[in-house]
Amino acid sequence: MGEDSALHALCTPAVLVVTSAAVLLGYLAFPSAAERAVRHLPQPATTLPIVYNTFDILLRYPDRIYDFLLDETRKQNGQMWRVKAMGRPVTIVLTSPAAFEHVLKTKFEDFGKGELNSVTLYDVLGKGIFAVDGMLWMHQRKTASHLFSLQMMRDTMEHAVMHYTEILCKCLAGIAETQETVNIKRMLDLFTMDVFTKIGFGVDLHGLESNENPEFLDAFERASLNLLSRFQVPVWSWQLRKWLNVGKEKQMAKDVKVINDFTLNIIKRSMEEARTKSDADAKAKDLISLFLEKESTGYSNGAYNGSINTDVTLIRDMTMSFLAAGRDTTSQSMAWFLLMLNRSPSILTRVRQEIYDKLPKLRNSTTMIVPSMEDVQQLTFLEAALRESIRLNPVVAMNARTALRDTTLHDGTFIKAGTRVALPHYAMARLTQVWGDDAEVYNPDRWIDRATGKLIEVSPFKFTAFLGGPRMCLGMKFALLEMKIAMAAVLSKFDFTTERDPMKYTYRPSITLTIRGPVNVTVRSVDAAAGTEQ
Repeated sequence: MGEDSALHALCTPAVLVVTSAAVLLGYLAFPSAAERAVRHLPQPATTLPIVYNTFDILLRYPDRIYDFLLDETRKQNGQMWRVKAMGRPVTIVLTSPAAFEHVLKTKFEDFGKGELNSVTLYDVLGKGIFAVDGMLWMHQRKTASHLFSLQMMRDTMEHAVMHYTEILCKCLAGIAETQETVNIKRMLDLFTMDVFTKIGFGVDLHGLESNENPEFLDAFERASLNLLSRFQVPVWSWQLRKWLNVGKEKQMAKDVKVINDFTLNIIKRSMEEARTKSDADAKAKDLISLFLEKESTGYSNGAYNGSINTDVTLIRDMTMSFLAAGRDTTSQSMAWFLLMLNRSPSILTRVRQEIYDKLPKLRNSTTMIVPSMEDVQQLTFLEAALRESIRLNPVVAMNARTALRDTTLHDGTFIKAGTRVALPHYAMARLTQVWGDDAEVYNPDRWIDRATGKLIEVSPFKFTAFLGGPRMCLGMKFALLEMKIAMAAVLSKFDFTTERDPMKYTYRPSITLTIRGPVNVTVRSVDAAAGTEQ
């Protein structure tokens, strides 16, 4: 009887709660093998026992996570350091071109997206190219690379970009006549969505002309915000909210349905368009046609051995991934570019003067002329100004990799499998150790060789916006082409003035570096704007 009473006393709810809490606190307080391996690396002075840097991330910098990484990197004099949030693996923040190259290229096979990344992104990106490693990643990249060949840029992409740029200019002309303000950020979203759905999937959305598809754009923006918040809390935390269907995860479920419906509609329309193409048009493959060419693809190439089957899920995940990349890369970069020009009128003057000097037809013509790929190759300063804006405002402000096995970093530091490494593009662009004393200054001239007047080749591990190594952005050349054609045409005809002080705009933390809120601008023809200034 005495033993039963003692056992009963030990099993009371209060005792069980206290015991469970003690076990949990002990687990959280005791560093893992991965943490012990890098405990010699510096960490923020605000690091606390058990919760580590959770308060820094969620309370001190709730809307400025990328500035947290920048501020701490400066405190560490540009050297790598470690950070950890409660319930998350320890992360090493890398801050030099040498460190980036080591992870992204030299030891590419040792660092991947990892299971944590895949689980977190799965609801939106599934097993698309940006969320997976190994053979599944390689298959999608190899197949999609055919779309971004130089021949395809000449045969298909150039025409599509010029066509939709003309539509963009006509829409802007109408807005200039009415003297209404317009959210240029949303307008560029519609423009790039039109361009990429045509190039990537052979589908005409007519979103720019009709101002349709805002439901998808809003849903994707909210989902992107929630995906970043998932990365900042323990996996079980957001998974519990998802299971209970509460909070952000309740909205996420609604947004994922909108995203899936839109994506499946693109796939359906793309396949219908493919069936009605003439033999001549059929030569220009879209992404879905490229993936559907084989039901199964086998690989026997070192680390990649096996086969990938083409099914509905793969097509959906591929479509969503490339839709996101094709839209965000250029639309957000152009929105930031127009904002930077509002902050730097002297740079705008030089950009516009180069356009007029090199392509006088854009200024003198009374009709809406759009420059070609060959035309914009002459616009060195425009490209320098675009690259400089992208340097300071990279669409992906931070990348991360997971050590897939025990390995070492560039300086010989040993790290255990499962350790995360952060590649903070936003922060590294502002480090004087990397870009000089004027690192934070918008200075397109840093891209131009004074002796030759040509663009300077910069290592992709220094100018990291498009990454480097085997996972370097497939669409970099296309993105730059699209931006140069669109911006040359637009800036030759129109002047944009932000409704708010351009210096007061900032980013909204998301998986991409989007500008917070709408970017409402007044649009005027260049001649009208010049007349007003006089």
